Amino acid sequence: MNDIQIHDLKKADKGILKEIFKINEGYNRFLGPLESLNNLIELIKRSNYSIFLTNKEQICAFLVSFRENSSYQSKNYEFFKNRFERFFYIDRIGVVESFKNKGLGTFIYNKIDAICIKDKLPICAEVNIVPINEESIKFHEKMGFKKVSEAYSNSNYGVRYYEKCM
Repeated sequence: MNDIQIHDLKKADKGILKEIFKINEGYNRFLGPLESLNNLIELIKRSNYSIFLTNKEQICAFLVSFRENSSYQSKNYEFFKNRFERFFYIDRIGVVESFKNKGLGTFIYNKIDAICIKDKLPICAEVNIVPINEESIKFHEKMGFKKVSEAYSNSNYGVRYYEKCM
């Protein structure tokens, strides 16, 4: 995994965006479907920090995130917008199955930490608890995130809100 390279998702060509869309759709049980490539492109345009990782030119992970000044419309984003004047919101992250459990999530979150430490920004994220995303819950808690609240839209969907103060 020494060949990991970070790329700006806003500068990605359509072929890369199609691959990112496919990765995202593999997680739609937890991330929510984007429904179309155009919706992914619009999401990335509005984002503040969006990257993808490659290992030997193969896409292995991606991240889409927002700051407090975004026009992003999401109940989960709004939860944090109401709590903080300034913050860094992790909207979605996906790791290709063959690259899971190889440290890529930690690698990405360490990059986020470095950005947020400098500006003393809290890092915010939500994780599904219905359906439960046990892997993500364990990961966020291991990375120092603290549970602050839970919200349920209905009996089929609930999230736990996490924050990490820098």
